[in-house]
Formats: sequence, C-alpha cells, structure tokens
Amino acid sequence: MKILAVDYGASRTGLAVCDPTEFLTTPITPQITLKARPKVAAEVCRIAQEQKAELIVVGLPLNMDGTEGERKIRVRIVSATYGL
Repeated sequence: MKILAVDYGASRTGLAVCDPTEFLTTPITPQITLKARPKVAAEVCRIAQEQKAELIVVGLPLNMDGTEGERKIRVRIVSATYGL
C-alpha cells in the first residue's frame, strides 16, 4: 500500500511517501511552506492524489517528557477538520 506521511509544522510541512511494498520511503520536496491550515490541507490532498497514496498518516508530536503539547493539539485539529 502506498502511504503518504505528513509532518505538520508551524513554518513548513514535510511529506514522505513509501513505495507500494512499504519498504522504501522517499521525502517529497519541496516541503509545503504555506501557513494557512486550509491551504496546507488542500496541498496535502493534492499531493496524495498525485502520488496515488492509499493512506495518509499524520505525525503527532509529543513534548520531551512524553506529554501532549500545543503542537499536538494543532495537529489533531487539522487532521479532524480536514479529514487527514
């Protein structure tokens, strides 16, 4: 299955895609530098279609002590709002 991985960030969003065997992962460049959440979500969806991804996974960052922080809350909001 071809999977698109998303690392949603404040200043940029990184993407990577694996091959259909799920063995090799390749970063997608350039990174998304848009900041508006709807635009980032639209660009992720566009790239997912372009890459023929069957699944999108979004990384959930934790604080160094393992607790949830502000960034994780924002990632959850983006994921839930835009169906990622």
